[in-house]
Formats: sequence, structure tokens, C-alpha cells
Amino acid sequence: MNISVNKKGMIIHLIVVAASLVFASFYGGPVSFAWLYAVLLLVPFSAVYIFLNFRFLRIFQEIEVHKLTRGEDHNYRATIENAGFLPVHNMQMFIYDDRCNLYEIENGQSLSLDIHEKKELNSGISCKYAGSYDVGIKRVAFTDPFNIFTAEFDIPYNFRAVVSPQITDVASSALELENLINSTGLKSNKIYEDAPGSDIRSYQKGDALNSINWKVSARLGTLMTRVPDRMEKRRVTILMQAANVPEREQDIEFLKKRDFFLEFAVSAAWHFGEQGVPVRLIYPSGTIIEATVDSYDSFLDFYGQVADGIFYRSDREFEELMNMTEDKRSSDYAQDTRIVIREDPKPGESHFVIC
Repeated sequence: MNISVNKKGMIIHLIVVAASLVFASFYGGPVSFAWLYAVLLLVPFSAVYIFLNFRFLRIFQEIEVHKLTRGEDHNYRATIENAGFLPVHNMQMFIYDDRCNLYEIENGQSLSLDIHEKKELNSGISCKYAGSYDVGIKRVAFTDPFNIFTAEFDIPYNFRAVVSPQITDVASSALELENLINSTGLKSNKIYEDAPGSDIRSYQKGDALNSINWKVSARLGTLMTRVPDRMEKRRVTILMQAANVPEREQDIEFLKKRDFFLEFAVSAAWHFGEQGVPVRLIYPSGTIIEATVDSYDSFLDFYGQVADGIFYRSDREFEELMNMTEDKRSSDYAQDTRIVIREDPKPGESHFVIC
């Protein structure tokens, strides 16, 4: 709760209190003292009234989809209900306008509610950053009738949006260097060389005539064709070095870094995955998780988890991932090209490094 005092209203109130005190002292009687007590009790009575307004306020928020994509428009709905026995006058609502756009709801918009009245607000919404964070209404403010003070309250039930990054080519140009560093590794499961290889199988309709091995076919008495070898590809390991920031400290600067971090990681996984290069991704999701992207379905599984699945359960997991990124000579990665993606690089460091 945050209380701010209107200096002009407070000065007027103090002048009225002083005048009422002088009036009661000189003239006495029940009328003058009743007025004095009413003036003195104005502030505490207003504070109790505001507290009861907030105590019986109910706010429910939702978006039409469970997961959003950054920059896409969706429908947002907020239901505000006064469940108490006192009307609510000119309550102000403040929104998270630094991280999402609510097109039909203004920051600081006023709303009044009668006893047991319920109102619904509808608006289009688009989120500015990828990740998982609170959106919509974040706090409400009540001002006493004489504009002496304003009390602001964080709403008890925030709405958390899960926002997936857009699939872009932001990592493609940066990671083209990998093709020059390492051109050996595992065979692709999907891509084959253009020329026929040494493996033999029975002829199938549609096989090219130049792939038929005539000597073997003559010996076996049936047509046999040479099968192209699987294309030689690199095995890539991507370590996602996420920052270890407690949820209460995840400000707008953190959201900006997380947004780029997730977009780059998704772009890198897609960059190699669509080429048929198997990608091993290592990232924190409570514990340290290893996932392989080698198909469209496996990429979608990773993409569906990355928006709200990047976090550390404890500092131990953070230290474990840091040790993995520093251990460049580990036998676990001897046959890999290893790419470290940093969410919060130190001054002078790049967001990614190829080992």
C-alpha cells in the first residue's frame, strides 16, 4: 500500500480543524463540538471507508488464449465487482503499460461501482516482450471525498501472461560462422547426399537408372540400387545461460533481456533444425534440462516450453549451468560444436559465443 497526501487538501483540512477548535473553545455547546468531532474524524473515517472498499473489491482478468505470441493482438477482459456494502466512487485503475498495450483501457482510468455491482471491461491487448510476466491491471487507487489523501493498493490477484517469442532469423547470420568452423560430425537423419553411396537395396519404382548397381543385380538376378549416404552434419549443443534473477526483481530491463534471449535461442534451434542438424539444447527449467531438436515436432515441443519454462529452482542449478559453460574441454562435448547463449553478458562480452 502506498499513501500520498494532497498538500493543498491537507492545508485546507488543517485550517478547518483549527477554526473548528477555536469555535468550540469560545462558544461550546453540542453543535460546535459535534462539528469539531466530525472534522477530526473525517480522515480516519475516510481511511476505514477506503479499506473496506478495497477489502470487498474483486478483479478477474483473462485473455482469450492460454499462450500469446509477442506482438500479436488478442482479446482481454477484466471483470470488476464490488462485493461490499459501500459504494465505490472514482476508483482509479493503473495498468502495466510498460510491457503490454491495452487499446481500450487507459492508465489511470476511473471507475465507480454501486453496492454489489459488477462491470466488465474489454480491450485488445498485445504484449511487447517474450517471457512470463504480469499484465493487465496492476493496482487501484482510492481518494477520500475531500481530496486529502490517496491510497494505492496492489491488486491481490495478478494475471500472468505466457508470451512466446516470434520465430525469426535473428540468429541465422550470426551462426553462419559455425559452418566454417566445423564440417564434420553426425549424419543427418533426413538429408542425403546427391550421389549414390555404397549401401544397396532392392529397386523401387521411381529410383534413378544411374543408381542401379548392374553387377550386383546380375549376380542376384534382381535389380538392386545404391542408396545415397546420409549427409554428414555437425552435432550442435546450445547452452542457454539464463540469468538468475528472483521474480520480485524482474523489472522491465530484465524483460527486455529475456525477450532477446528467448528469440535468439528459438531462432538458433530453428536455424539448425530446419537444416536437419540435430541440436542438443541445455537450459534451466527448475533443474537442468537437455532436449534434442531434430524435427518439426521436437522444435514445437521446445518452443512451447521456452516462454515460461526458463527458471532456476535454486542457486545450485545456476552454478551447475555456469560450470557446464566454462568446462570447454569436457568429454561430453568433444564431438560437438558448442554455442553458449548469454542472457545477461558482462560488459564487453557478446550475447553468444561459439566453442
